[in-house]
Amino acid sequence: MNLRDLEYVIAVAELKSFTRAAERVAISQPTLSNQIKKLENNFQMQIFERRNGTVRLTKFGQEFVAIAKRIDDSVCDISRLVQSLQGSKVRPARIGTTPTLAAYLTRYLRNTFRRVCKNLQIVIVEEYPTTLAKMVKSREIEMALIARKSYQDIFSKDTESVGFAPLWREALYLGVRKGHPLTKNKYITAHEVPQANLLRFDIPFGFELEANLPKSSKDAGAQAGIDIRSARFETVCRHVAQSDACTIVNSIAAEQFKKDGFGLDFIPFEGLGNTRELGAITHPKYPHMDIVERFQAEVWAAPPTGAFVPETKFLQQPLQCVKRDTS
Repeated sequence: MNLRDLEYVIAVAELKSFTRAAERVAISQPTLSNQIKKLENNFQMQIFERRNGTVRLTKFGQEFVAIAKRIDDSVCDISRLVQSLQGSKVRPARIGTTPTLAAYLTRYLRNTFRRVCKNLQIVIVEEYPTTLAKMVKSREIEMALIARKSYQDIFSKDTESVGFAPLWREALYLGVRKGHPLTKNKYITAHEVPQANLLRFDIPFGFELEANLPKSSKDAGAQAGIDIRSARFETVCRHVAQSDACTIVNSIAAEQFKKDGFGLDFIPFEGLGNTRELGAITHPKYPHMDIVERFQAEVWAAPPTGAFVPETKFLQQPLQCVKRDTS
């Protein structure tokens, strides 16, 4: 028996499901079931009753879980003690970001974390939201920045396994080349986007408005000379700058593209769901939640270029909606 075994049992006990527990601890469901079965065989005691698709703790299981949670808490206390005694020897923090943020926030994140903790070094990990969520759950990375909608979609049945600290909101634009006929529009709705020219990723960015956008056209990819299935975000944007294709771009990336003279113009989307809320997800046992809280405070005081923080600090904050100027 090891500490991971205790984590497995606690997850099943809290979620009352082997499938959801496996998702929380980032292993396959058969592996989880087999490991717990080995524990039960070793103890010659049953931890869980499995009946008609339900999972319940036995009397032994209830006492086992109570002890396991105390051990888990003690391990966290030891980790905090070691970190506090090490002082300046804080190991680098691995921060996960998505492709729409990674290349445009590196300097901002390094400077912000330097203000939070002078001796803290960070390593940026670029992945898609689902992969980042798994890495946080398995503690491969300390924190990941993803959209709240992505967080809710991934953890719809298990929001307790990973926490979400809101950071900022940002708008969604349609990116087109300079001089594109669509640039005559001050705003654009999802239904006005031409499907024949739209290059769109299968993995959503986390904007509610994306549900109303047309699917990406195969012809658009062929005309732009790119296979959207294997391309990265910035590669697609470069192809758009040299063709009549268009793509969606978040405002943080758009601001960097403008600064770099990328050759793109950006048309703001009009309509409900045209902004997304970004936040930091962390494992509930992460021993430095104070760093997350200080990071959040620094971001709220000075959000990245292209983002904004609502005055209500996200307390029941509705999705922002850009109004069309009819004057």
